Amino acid sequence: MRVLVTRPEPAASRTAAELRRRGHEPLLLPLAVAEHDVETLAAALARPHAAIAVTSAEALRALEAVPDMPTSILDLPCFAVGESTAHAAWTLGFRKVSVGGNDGTALARIIGDQKDIGFSPDRSLLYLAGKPRASGFETELAALHIPVEICECYRMRALAPSPSETERIIGEDSVDAVLLYSSESSRRLFDLPVLKSDAATLSSTRFLCLSEKIVAAVPEPFRSSCQVAPAPTEASLLSLL
Repeated sequence: MRVLVTRPEPAASRTAAELRRRGHEPLLLPLAVAEHDVETLAAALARPHAAIAVTSAEALRALEAVPDMPTSILDLPCFAVGESTAHAAWTLGFRKVSVGGNDGTALARIIGDQKDIGFSPDRSLLYLAGKPRASGFETELAALHIPVEICECYRMRALAPSPSETERIIGEDSVDAVLLYSSESSRRLFDLPVLKSDAATLSSTRFLCLSEKIVAAVPEPFRSSCQVAPAPTEASLLSLL
């Protein structure tokens, strides 16, 4: 099966390796690239905090890129969305990692249940955030009255492959499935000029979405070809193939 992968590197290559292991042919078309703001992150790390929260492994890659990262940070409780982000936190060296479900709202509620941390305005939760991002985590933290410092330590810059590059990657054979991990990647995919000019390229393609929210970002003519993963994890998404 020919599968188009739209997520950024290095995640795209990991997904490609798993697809090959399963006997599929991955087509890598990253539609964004992460840009780290290590200066802003280093400044945030210099202030006292009671715990750290991450909703993406990209934030941990930004943290790893900070020169002379204070190792005392790794002693703080780290709250992570999803198993893969939690694994990245363990790998970086955090000693106390809690997994908070698979979305920001669930993570915020787990943090709210931690009565022994003692959040205060002087020792707040440090949220290593990206841009763009969903608002659910921050909204729930506010509802729970958890003081938080939001550090935008990376942004996802959109990539716009040229028509010739897109055609080279997709090739002349049909694409059996597209993996969509975010609403942003869905919008970027369907904004590509080569797909706008020739919608038939994906006329028989299945669009495998990590959540219902992503389906809403797929143009109406393609929504009947969408399938949503039973759970918001890559393993669940790939089970649809």
